[in-house]
Amino acid sequence: MDSDILERMANLKVGDVLEDRYRIETPIARGGMSTVYRCLDLRLGRSMALKVMDEDFVDDPVFRQRFRREARSMAQLNHPNLVNVYDFSASGGQVFLVMELITGGTLRELLAERGPMPPHAAVGVMRGVLTGLAAAHRAGMVHRDIKPDNVLITSDHQVKLSDFGLVRAAHAGQSQDNQIVGTVAYLSPEQVEGGEIGPASDVYSAGIVLFELLTGTTPFSGEDDIEHAYARLNEVIPAPSSLIDGVPSLVDELVATATSLNPEDRFDDSSEFLTALEDVASELHLPGFKVPVPINSAANRANAQVPETQPTDMFTTHIPKAPEIDATAIIPAAEPANETSILPAYAEPPSQEQPFSPVPPPIQGPIPQPETALHIADQEVPPPDEPDIKPVSNRSKLKLTLWSILVVIIITAVAVGGWWFGSGRYGEIPQVLGMDEVQAVAVVEEAGFVAVASSQYDDEVPTGSIIGTKPSFGERLPRGEDVSVLVSQGRPVVPDLGEDRSLSTVREELEARTFVWVDGPGEYDDDVPEGQVVSLTPSSGRELNVGDTVQIHLSRGPAPVEIPDVSGMGVDQATRVLERAGLSVERTEEAFDADTANGDVIGTSPTSSTEVTRGTSVVLQVSNAITVPDVVGMTQDEAVAALAEDGLVVASTSVIPGEAARTADTVVSVDPESGHYVDPAHPQVVLGTAGEIEVPSIVGRRISDARTILEEAGLTLVTDGADDDRIISQTPRARSEMSVGGEVTVRAF
Repeated sequence: MDSDILERMANLKVGDVLEDRYRIETPIARGGMSTVYRCLDLRLGRSMALKVMDEDFVDDPVFRQRFRREARSMAQLNHPNLVNVYDFSASGGQVFLVMELITGGTLRELLAERGPMPPHAAVGVMRGVLTGLAAAHRAGMVHRDIKPDNVLITSDHQVKLSDFGLVRAAHAGQSQDNQIVGTVAYLSPEQVEGGEIGPASDVYSAGIVLFELLTGTTPFSGEDDIEHAYARLNEVIPAPSSLIDGVPSLVDELVATATSLNPEDRFDDSSEFLTALEDVASELHLPGFKVPVPINSAANRANAQVPETQPTDMFTTHIPKAPEIDATAIIPAAEPANETSILPAYAEPPSQEQPFSPVPPPIQGPIPQPETALHIADQEVPPPDEPDIKPVSNRSKLKLTLWSILVVIIITAVAVGGWWFGSGRYGEIPQVLGMDEVQAVAVVEEAGFVAVASSQYDDEVPTGSIIGTKPSFGERLPRGEDVSVLVSQGRPVVPDLGEDRSLSTVREELEARTFVWVDGPGEYDDDVPEGQVVSLTPSSGRELNVGDTVQIHLSRGPAPVEIPDVSGMGVDQATRVLERAGLSVERTEEAFDADTANGDVIGTSPTSSTEVTRGTSVVLQVSNAITVPDVVGMTQDEAVAALAEDGLVVASTSVIPGEAARTADTVVSVDPESGHYVDPAHPQVVLGTAGEIEVPSIVGRRISDARTILEEAGLTLVTDGADDDRIISQTPRARSEMSVGGEVTVRAF
């Protein structure tokens, strides 16, 4: 591609220097009207982008004039989502813009690498496009050529819009019939028909770009550009969801509104389009998106081709190559779960038997003899010894009674202990529904528990009524344990924001009311510091259901203020206008402007339409121009004195042939003309005096008086009469014109 560009732009070569300042380093890309080069600013030692217009436009004076106007307007735009224009030239052999160098790539290149985008990604890209376009629309500019090729992505993932007004400038030089200027796929219907072009035209083109981001294609086609362009005059753009799955209906509606055939049915401008886009993103809970940098972009390739060693390396800031985007990681499939293992059974603990005191064995009586005897071999088993049986006495009866009583006591104690340690020490939690807090606490405590009142939000139970207990009614619990008596607080209410608006405090308050908090979009506020909570959605005081979601909106600080246009105003009036806008005047600086009277404001720094923080100080640029006074008709000495009073100097005086006056030193012209403005740094003017003298009437005068009159006028008297003689005729006659120093002949008597 680079060789093709060099062939088509053979008059510019790598190493060429434009205007002794911008050295061509390498071509980046070729467009329909221009070629973009990477260049080095030899004065500042930094790399820039140089957009050189095609030779077809160079010899067109109308194009040059419009190019200057459009380039000046572009240079005044300053916004993070717009490519900065630093310089331009339309006076030499080349017409070019000097712009911010973007080392990432274009949206076209990103689409080529990645194809259609999911809705959240498309919305993320369009957010940057519409934000930049909105700044231009506020400044009264219309782009006319919104397309992916004019959307640039920086190496730090920022979206920037470029090429404002170039199509309009190029259109000035087009005279061919049926010539449609612009990129056909993105033209609005009014551009095709030659109608009035406004912000709504850019909205249409931006809608086509959104369609392409979602579907990977543009909506119309044709056998040639004319047919392609005219297709949009009758056809409605299809819904993106009809071409690709996963596009919500709200996004379809965005595209449909932006690309309506009638401009009045579209969003008025890109600001309204952006607001609708943000509303859809919020409604659909679309996640944020960091726009990727194209990997194989022309800007990257051009950056790689720049020689490592340059004569100005000591001044040149190195722009690193855009980092490559990590490839999608391949997530290995989950390994199969281990087969079911048979776990060894746990031995159950032995049953907890209640211990008993040993009971004395009963008194042994005589052992009965078996009816048969067992004989083994010849062994004879001797009869057992019979025990000695003592006779029963009264003392034995008493001992037996005592033992019996003791056994009964032990059995009773064991039974009571078993009951207590078994089920006797447990109680059943009573029912308390319908009671008030005092009654419920009393009932729970009568059941042997410690009642602890606890508040809890509930969507159905009125405030102050009992919801129940925890543990619940009917459950068994050892007596003496705590039982929570749940008292209803009713439905939760979104809390008021107090003095402590820190995010952590507000989150805790929401969680205490059962709410689920989520981060909402930030809001500007003049009073709440940035990062503090400025509002909640739903708003404070609203009654919600338990577990509802509440959005937290953090303050973005004071809303940005757009600097008003105060050019042409006096300093006092401009100061009042700026103060009403929330700004202040830091100081005034004098500067010259050929169109602004002395003492009037030329502009501000930062420039008008720039968004700044409320309270920002601006510098007023005040004109120090000198107004050329009207000195025509004065003598040369009078004119010099009058000009000097205003600070002007007569650089030279010249005789103007054909201009007549009553005297030779009468001023007949001044350059610059009276009423024009002169730079006090260059206060020179040029005077023109009469080249012809209007012959005065001297008939009837004495010759001596006539001679004086003619000499003052720059003429000579020719006569043979005496000084006291009176003139009866003169040649040339009065009011005729003659050259300075000419002779007037008279007759006298």
